[in-house]
This record gives sequence, C-alpha cells and structure tokens, in this order.
Amino acid sequence: MSLLKMLPLSVAIGLRYAFASSNHRFATFIALLSMIGIMLGVAALIVVVSVMNGLEGELKDRLLSSVPHAVVTTDRDMISHDYDVEKIAGINGVLAVAPQITDDVMVQGKNGIYGATLFGIDPKSYPGIDLVRASAGSDAFNSLVPRSFEVISGWDTLELLKTNISDEMRIISASYVKFTPFGRVPSQRLFTVSGAYSVGGMPSKMILANIEDVRKLTHMQKGYVSGFRVWLDDPFEIGSFTEEMRKIDPSVTVKDWRIELGEFFQSVAMERIMMGLMLALIIMVAIFNMLSSLAMVVSSKVAEIAVMRTMGLSQSSVMKIFITEGAVSGIVGSFLGLGLGLITVKYLDKILNVLGINLYISAGGSGIPVQVVTMQIVMIMIITVTLSFAITIYPSIRAARQSPVESLRYE
Repeated sequence: MSLLKMLPLSVAIGLRYAFASSNHRFATFIALLSMIGIMLGVAALIVVVSVMNGLEGELKDRLLSSVPHAVVTTDRDMISHDYDVEKIAGINGVLAVAPQITDDVMVQGKNGIYGATLFGIDPKSYPGIDLVRASAGSDAFNSLVPRSFEVISGWDTLELLKTNISDEMRIISASYVKFTPFGRVPSQRLFTVSGAYSVGGMPSKMILANIEDVRKLTHMQKGYVSGFRVWLDDPFEIGSFTEEMRKIDPSVTVKDWRIELGEFFQSVAMERIMMGLMLALIIMVAIFNMLSSLAMVVSSKVAEIAVMRTMGLSQSSVMKIFITEGAVSGIVGSFLGLGLGLITVKYLDKILNVLGINLYISAGGSGIPVQVVTMQIVMIMIITVTLSFAITIYPSIRAARQSPVESLRYE
C-alpha cells in the first residue's frame, strides 16, 4: 500500500484494479489466461528463434566450409597468378585469399565412378581457419607438394568409393582431351589419398590436391589460375564484398556460394520467418483476449468511473487507469516469457533428454545449437509490450467517455 501511495493516482488505481479484483473474477480469470498466453508465446518465440539461429549458423559453418565464399576470376574463368591480391585482402570482412585451380571431375574407386570437384591449392597460402584444414590436419596439407599427386578427400566420398587413406583413386578430367590411336581420351591420372576430412556429417564432394598437380592434369595455362578463393568473416555479407570488389576492379568477375547453396539458405530463412509468424499469432490471440477482458472490466466499473469523474478526475486520468490495468498483463506476461524462454534455451538439451525427444543428439550431434541474438530478443519484447499498451487504448477511451449523469441515473 505504501508503494501505491508514492505513484500517481491514476496509476495507483489501475494497479489496484489489476491485483484487487474480487468484484470481477471472470474478467480477471480471462486476463490471467491472456497473461499466460503471452508468457508462453514470448518464451516459445525466443526458443524457436534462438534454435533457428543456431541451426543456420551451424549450417553456415559446415556447408560453406566446403564451398568457396567467393571466387575472384574473369569471364574466361582464368586470371593471372600474379594478380594483386592486396586489392581483395584490403576489403572489409575478408579473412584470407588463396589461388586455386578448380575442375569438375569424375573419381573412380573400388566401388565405381562418382562426380566431384577438384581444387588445386597452395598449402602455404591455404588458411588455418578453414574447417576442412582443421579437420584433415596440417600434416595432410603439408604432404600436398608438387608432383606428389596426393589428394585430401571427404570421408563420405571415400565411403562411396570404398577407398581408404593411402589407397589410390583415379581422377578423370574432361577439361583436356588427348588424341590417341584409340580416339579422344579425357585427361586422367592416379592420385594417392593422403588425408580425409569431415564437415560435421555434411556431404562434401570437394577433393584437394596441389595446385601444380591439378595444373598438369587439366593443362591449365602456366601463369594462370582459375581464380582466387576468398574467405569472409560473414559469408552472408557476400553482397557487400561483391559490390566493393567491382568498384575496385570492374574487369573481374565474382562468383559466390549463392550459386550452389543460395536457394537452400533462402528456404531456411523462410522457414524461420514462417515459424516466427505462427508463434507471433499466438501472442496476438492472447493480446486480443486482453482486449475482451478489459472491455468487461470497463462495463463492470461504470458506477465507479462515474463517481471518480464527479470527484474531479479528468478523462485522461480515467484513461490512464485502464491503460495501466490492461497493460499489466502484457508487461508481466512478456517479462515472465523472457525469463522462461532464456532458461529454456540454456537448458534445452537437458529438458529434451528428460522428455526423451532429443533427436539431434540421437543422430550423432553434441547438442542442439542455439544462438541468442540480443537485438532479436529486444525487438520481441518491444513489440509485445507496445501491443499490450496499444490494445488498451480503445477500452480506455470508452471508459473515459462515460457520462457520469447517465451512469449514475439508475444507481
């Protein structure tokens, strides 16, 4: 009570109506359900958005580790090996740049022939931040010296070919065709598997070899490479990099990961938006329940409103009373949902284990990846609280416009 005395009169009366509600229990029951609905909706939205952020980040790290973030080349898919890479490395967000020769090839092993992409690299310039290098190990990369004709392949490709490390595989390239007494024969050669990598269970058809060995296989003109591979701090900022690169050197062409995986990540983003929209509708239903409960409260308080008006309370003060009463459910529900959502995100794996439905760990994962983005949480809270206030405006205006004479005529 002492705390209420310190507040403005209209706010104090609004809070008293919100928590001392013996005269309109049914309306209070509806308001309580609305508050619980907002709490569960906000919590569910925080959990789903955080999980989708985590999954998207996990996919971005794993899938885009075996696909170049960007490749700077020309229209002929050839660029001078002596190109000034400082032009590329100086762009904001670029982590590393390395030359490469690429070719779509067929790989033959003990179990048949499969398609793959061959990357000729320079191990010295290949960055240590790359997930493939971290998985295969530096020793395997250091073995890729000129004329070694050794390769590093993904484990999934080796399983398809029934091939192990130290075994040989035949790589066939159609980029160069030899003329023999038996007709035209594509360029091919036996390579030894010196290492293998894994990108978290994601399939990868990338095979790495020394750049000079790939040059010999594909007969790439000496002094040229297919392009310069670029590693970005955030691959999703590829648009900014492409625009900046074209400003620096309009003669080059930038190819990026969106050619292969753009539609996939667009579908992931669309799924996140649709799930967020569905959960937002749950919050909207709870907020509109608040509207109905507040309208019932206004109807039950007609006489009290009339008395307060005759005692000199202004229309704006009456509005503040019911705005305060109505917004309490939204504010309390939003912050309870915030706490519940953050706790659920923190202990999500343990909660799912108790329920026996953690399919992610059962499939070999270490736990459901979650990523809490502070700005997203802030936006959820701002929108929910704002809607909680906005929905009280109409009933509050209706209460303020009650005529004291008409309200007290039959009292």
